[in-house]
Amino acid sequence: MNDFLKNLRSSQKKEAPPIARKNTAGNYYPDNDRRMNKDRRTSYPNTMGTPPSQGRDIMPELLEHLASLSDQVERLVNSHEMLVASQTQQHQAVTRFLTTLDTMLTSDTVPANHLGDHPPKTTTSYTSGTHYTKDEIMSMIQEMRTNGATFSMIADDLKQKGIPTFSGRGEWHAQTIHRLCR
Repeated sequence: MNDFLKNLRSSQKKEAPPIARKNTAGNYYPDNDRRMNKDRRTSYPNTMGTPPSQGRDIMPELLEHLASLSDQVERLVNSHEMLVASQTQQHQAVTRFLTTLDTMLTSDTVPANHLGDHPPKTTTSYTSGTHYTKDEIMSMIQEMRTNGATFSMIADDLKQKGIPTFSGRGEWHAQTIHRLCR
């Protein structure tokens, strides 16, 4: 194995290209990769200032850009002021609404114009003494059915009297009455 490695190393040395040697300047760059003096920049642009004649030439264009910038900033300020004014109006409207709502909720009586077209429903509860038992409601339904009332007429009559459903939620419907009569 050792002979094999020696032969491999010796064969590579013969076929390998010559290695670039260190030149006198201390750099390892091969001669063909090195930049020539003619390829280098000869001068750098003057960034410190422009001659007075060039400054006078660009002055009108610079003034035009500054005027345009000033107009845009003024438009931006105006639009921001309009936005602030509209937000202020919005907050005032919400405040008025909430104040009115608070007044309505804390007062004991509801103004007549807030009732709408629907009359208030009568409430039935244990405190008002108008509570009906399930048997009483079933007997009322059976009595109306024997008098020839339809299911929808019975449901409307129970709604009008303010009698709650058995669950206490929702309203009476003709289909509910039909199921109870079966």
